[in-house]
Amino acid sequence: MAGNWLTGSGWVIVVFIGAFVLFGAIVWARRKNQTDVTPQQHRQSEAATRDLYQDPLDHDSTGGRQ
Repeated sequence: MAGNWLTGSGWVIVVFIGAFVLFGAIVWARRKNQTDVTPQQHRQSEAATRDLYQDPLDHDSTGGRQ
């Protein structure tokens, strides 16, 4: 009977349970990472990104602190 588990329908159950667990983890992570970003926050983020890419050598790694 142990041989049937290793080669038979037991693995089908394991694969389906694994797929459901993976799907649940992906759904959970996507919902957790969704944030309500206001249009103002989005504009500020875009402006900051654009500013950094315009002249990357102008900004140091200390964030303006000395």
